[in-house]
Amino acid sequence: MLELFLSIGYAAFFVFLIGKMKIFRTEAIPTHTYKLLFLVKLAAGFFLYLIYTRYYPDRSTADIFRYFDDADIMYQSLFTKPYDFFRMLTGYHAADPDLQPYYDAMRNWYNTDMIFNDTRTMIRFSALMKIFSMRLYYPHAILMCFLSMLGLTGIYRLFISALPGRELVLMIAVYLMPSTLLWTSGLIKEAFLMFALGMLFYSIQQMVEKKGQWSILIVKLIVFLYCLFLIKPYIIFMMIPGVTAWLLFKYFPKQRFVVILSTYAVYAVMMIFSAEVILGQKIPDLLTSKQNEFYFVAERDHANSVIDIPRLDGQYLTLIKSAPQAFINVLFRPSILEIKNPLMLFAAGENFFLILFIAFAVMMAIKNKFLDVPDLFYVALFFSSAIFVLTGLVTPILGAVVRYKVPAYPFFLFVVIAIIPQGKASFKSKWFLNSK
Repeated sequence: MLELFLSIGYAAFFVFLIGKMKIFRTEAIPTHTYKLLFLVKLAAGFFLYLIYTRYYPDRSTADIFRYFDDADIMYQSLFTKPYDFFRMLTGYHAADPDLQPYYDAMRNWYNTDMIFNDTRTMIRFSALMKIFSMRLYYPHAILMCFLSMLGLTGIYRLFISALPGRELVLMIAVYLMPSTLLWTSGLIKEAFLMFALGMLFYSIQQMVEKKGQWSILIVKLIVFLYCLFLIKPYIIFMMIPGVTAWLLFKYFPKQRFVVILSTYAVYAVMMIFSAEVILGQKIPDLLTSKQNEFYFVAERDHANSVIDIPRLDGQYLTLIKSAPQAFINVLFRPSILEIKNPLMLFAAGENFFLILFIAFAVMMAIKNKFLDVPDLFYVALFFSSAIFVLTGLVTPILGAVVRYKVPAYPFFLFVVIAIIPQGKASFKSKWFLNSK
């Protein structure tokens, strides 16, 4: 009963904030639309909770409970040894030997199975939030829904500024696609990742368009960059060349494709020669080891959605040859022929309609001779493609693929929408959109 009342209170508070925060005030979108979208996210969060309590009841392997349960060990130290809690939470002297018993009691503190991420960030964040949630799960989930709502809205604001007049179809692409909706609506890494990524892109857009005070914008940029670094730093490496090209478009407006292609080429060469210094390994060796880790996890957990992907061997040529298949696997799989559980059913159905949507967009683009596209088109195309290829190269588990593509998925859908002529992708709704 306490969890119910506390959850209702948190939900009402965040609905109130949506009505007050500047990011949710747009000319074409009424505030009640954002509030409705948030309520939809809460429903998706509850659905995710049901999935992990009814179909996958083992809390030790359930993603929404892994960090939540580990965080309880850290949280309880707040009342017995507050200084221990402070060190574990902040990282200050967090490696001291006397803290070892706490870490040994956790299941995921030393987890390095997944690609380029830090489980400790989620454990620390969950421990902090237990102070406000009274150790109850769903208040945590509501907060994560709100944070991801902020990030998605930052991405949405970015998109509608580039493609005005397509607010409704972009709303569906950003907020309501099943994969994005489900995997950003709970106490799960993708929710926090989407918050950091969306707010970072939104801050960059404000700087590009010179909206707001530079000092405030720089602070926001640093904060969200740090949040993204804590959760999945490899996303930053994928962003750098695209954002650099975006800034250069101002000086070379007629050579945008050449600019971004050249930027990525130069960046790739730089990474090839500096990877050992920055990452400690050559890129092919790093990706090969991550792929091997995924195969180990698949075998250990008896994953039933393992697919065959090209085996990496530490060679750049193998990476290049494997990239097309990696991209296709991430974009279109699982297919309707690979459904093995309820989650795959949703993903496969979504992919089927995605194929139809891409086919429609390409036909419309060819018919209209590929009309001009905004600057953001090139940034979104290369950024989403890079994430898809990287994910497809190292991830042979379809369940993981569906989640890892989520940060790039709205950007790819933006690319598809951008090539559709204006009149074919503009839908009006007096309830969801303001009348003009």
